[in-house]
Amino acid sequence: MAGIHIGLSGYSYKPWQGPDRFYPPEIKQSGFLRYYSSRYDTVELDGVWYRFPSEAAVQAWIEQTPPGFVFCPKAHREITHYKRLSPDSLPTVDFMLQRLAPLAATQKLGPILLQLPPNLRQHLDRLSQFLAALSTDHRWAVEFRHESWHTKETEDVLRRHHVAWAAVETDDRPAEHRDTADFLYARLRRSEYNEPDLEKWAGRFSEARQHGKDCFVYCKHEDEGSPWTWADHLLKSTQ
Repeated sequence: MAGIHIGLSGYSYKPWQGPDRFYPPEIKQSGFLRYYSSRYDTVELDGVWYRFPSEAAVQAWIEQTPPGFVFCPKAHREITHYKRLSPDSLPTVDFMLQRLAPLAATQKLGPILLQLPPNLRQHLDRLSQFLAALSTDHRWAVEFRHESWHTKETEDVLRRHHVAWAAVETDDRPAEHRDTADFLYARLRRSEYNEPDLEKWAGRFSEARQHGKDCFVYCKHEDEGSPWTWADHLLKSTQ
C-alpha cells in the first residue's frame, strides 16, 4: 500500500525548543534528529541547498533515525540557481548523489527536490535535457516559481520523465496540482493553516494513496510559529 509521509522542512531549529514547543527543554541540540524521528518518519533537508553534507554527517543521519525514515533533500543551489539546469550542472548532480549514496543504500533517501529560482522562466528544452540526464534510480520533484512554467507543455515534460510537479502553497499563491508522477510531493508554506485548510489537504493525500501514490508532505520551517501542529493534524487525519 502507498504511504503518506508527513514532516517538516528541517529539524535543527533552536527556537523550536522550550515549554510548549516542539523540543523539550532538556534535550541537547545534538539529539534533535533522534527526537524528531520518534515523531515523524520523514524530513526535508533544506540545508543541502546551501552546502553538501559531509560523509560523517550523512552517516550520523542514518544512525540517528529508525528504519523506514526518509530524507528528502533540496538539490544544491549550484544546480538550480547558479548553473540553472544547464549541462554544466550535471557533474554537481553526480557529486551530490555520491554524497547521498549511503542514504539510498539504506533505503532512507526519498525524492530530491529541484527548487527553481523565481526569475527562471520556462525553457522546456533545457528542462527536458536536464531531466533526461538524471539517474532513474532516484525520485525527483520540481518546484516552479515563475508562472510561465504553468502550462500543459511543462506537465508533459515532467510526465515523460516520471518527475513530480511539487504542489507548493504560499501566502501569495495557491498550489498547482499537476499529476505527473507515481508519487505526490507537497510543501505547505503559508503563514497559518486552519482546520478546514488542513482537512482539504488531508483528503487530497488520502485520495492519492488510494490510487497507489506515495505522498511526501512538508510544512514550513521558519523559526517562529508552530508548523508541527499542522503536521500532527495531517497525520491524524490521514491515518
